[in-house]
Amino acid sequence: MDSFVGRSQDISVINGRRRKILIFVLICIACVITAGGIFFLLLHSFMNRQYTSYEVLNETEITENSFARYKSYNNKILRYSRDGVSVLDASGNTIWNGSYNMVSPAVDICGKYIVVADIGEKSLFVYSGEGQGREITTDYPIVQACVSEHGIVAALLEQSGSNIINIYDPYDVSNKLLVEIPTNVDDGYPICIDISPEGTNLVAAYVCVTSGKIQSRVAFYDFTDVGQNTNCLVGAKNYDEIVISDVRFLGSNNICIFTDNGFSIWQNPKQPKEAYSQTYDTKIKSALCNNKYVGMIIENNNTDNAYQMEIYDMEGQKVLDVGINGEYTTARMYDNNEIFLNSASQCKIMRLNGVEKLSCNVEGKVLEFFPASNINRYYFVMENKIQEIKIKS
Repeated sequence: MDSFVGRSQDISVINGRRRKILIFVLICIACVITAGGIFFLLLHSFMNRQYTSYEVLNETEITENSFARYKSYNNKILRYSRDGVSVLDASGNTIWNGSYNMVSPAVDICGKYIVVADIGEKSLFVYSGEGQGREITTDYPIVQACVSEHGIVAALLEQSGSNIINIYDPYDVSNKLLVEIPTNVDDGYPICIDISPEGTNLVAAYVCVTSGKIQSRVAFYDFTDVGQNTNCLVGAKNYDEIVISDVRFLGSNNICIFTDNGFSIWQNPKQPKEAYSQTYDTKIKSALCNNKYVGMIIENNNTDNAYQMEIYDMEGQKVLDVGINGEYTTARMYDNNEIFLNSASQCKIMRLNGVEKLSCNVEGKVLEFFPASNINRYYFVMENKIQEIKIKS
């Protein structure tokens, strides 16, 4: 049998081990808290870091005709003109291209798909980012065309007496025309449309003049079984003495109706319901959006700032309210949730937390300004060159 002295020594050893384990655990916890604090400070510093200059990483001379236009396409550069469309990488190399002959080309992009429509004429081309484009010849002149992320195209056509809306599948060899939506004079003339990412829903804005007063109407269409018994029409709303300027699908479930005095967010395009609306008494200078947020820039005559920018989420919650000082020519919001403002000689980037990420003067005249594929890298499209830049403090 062990003596009491031996047992006492064993207990002392166990207690000593327990103290060492406790100290080790406390040290580990302290290290984790310290590391977490350092990480938070570094992340906060990174998310709020401000930049005032840039360096040019790549530069490509532009020698094309003056009609060439440029857009952001999956963090690359989309170039289109009267004779073709192409996608360029950061070094200015052509990744793919397609040719056509158009008088007045206009582009819409969704995912990897691109539609180029000849406005006022009867042809459009659809590209999937590889291979040759698919051509569609319409029966009437094109007013507008938009594409879904599956390549389904909606085209607003100008028919004598009343415009019509056609839905096409350019990859269906036997039957490209899927749906034809007639309109009538009583509803007014459709002036703008947008198709859902899945290609199963469409929103259209109409305008008419009744008793000398302008009336707008927004209509929602569904091409699945939901809309079969109603000629595809699943919802509508009239806007008295208000002009609808644009309609946009923001993702699959949300639609934004832009008007001359504000905007409204609708949800569930199969059974559309207005979730939120915002109106303004002052003049609206710009509207911007991506799939998560809607923004308005309005004139501000009561403060030192010339304009006020407000950003809302899809539930109508205001996430940003900040003043903007100085003039700009272009305002856009991309999928990275950064807000781009630029004039010919100055560029700004705003974060959603209200901190200005970039403010810099530019050497040359900027026509377009959008993000590149890598962090803190962007593209300047200028009068005679394209630059990939990296911003610096």
